[in-house]
Amino acid sequence: MKFGIILNGPVEDLKFRAKKMNPEVPVIIIDENTYDDAEIFAVFVFEPFRSKANNFNKLRVKKGLSPFAIMEFPLNKINLVVKNSVRSKIADILKEGPAYGYQIYKKYKARHGAISIRLIYYHLKKGEKDGLFEVTDFEEVVGDFSWGTSSKHKYYKLKFLV
Repeated sequence: MKFGIILNGPVEDLKFRAKKMNPEVPVIIIDENTYDDAEIFAVFVFEPFRSKANNFNKLRVKKGLSPFAIMEFPLNKINLVVKNSVRSKIADILKEGPAYGYQIYKKYKARHGAISIRLIYYHLKKGEKDGLFEVTDFEEVVGDFSWGTSSKHKYYKLKFLV
């Protein structure tokens, strides 16, 4: 007997909910490699990502396995941002539209003071993993940079308005 979680949204919240329900039951990540584990009987997922759980259930049925129960929870979008003030401030910047990391860094620094570019990229990556930000585009820029003659800009946007 196992619980599963779908890796979208604040995953730690889903793990907490599963452990609160039954601390003795192992919790695993459900993906293309694990959905067919016959021991999984319930999956925890946030509402916007239920279709992913439904798709895994369809694949399970095709393999002759019983579908797992889907425990759906509302995704409190505000909590995704409020948990971290840096991420919250980045989200405020992205409300203005898509931007690449260095643009976000310059706006953040002008509005909120000193911060390292590494910290901006850390929170962009973490926000992407948590389902708050998503990558919308890549752009190759030619110029005279300290590292060479070209740079790739990775544009981020809010996945949903918070």
